[in-house]
Amino acid sequence: MSAEHKKPLMRCLGEFIGHIVRAVKSDVRTHEVNKIIEEKTDGKMTLRRTTIDEIEIHGEKSTRE
Repeated sequence: MSAEHKKPLMRCLGEFIGHIVRAVKSDVRTHEVNKIIEEKTDGKMTLRRTTIDEIEIHGEKSTRE
């Protein structure tokens, strides 16, 4: 990144906080419909695979696609 395009620290912090606030205010609801846990133990090692099926319902004002 060149020095002429470098953003000030406060600008970066403001953008970061803005992203967090936008995510909290978004009208997206998630419902878990299915959860599958597969587990295999072999001696001192355990292999665990978790699969979660979810449905996202976007509100009318949401800009996500």
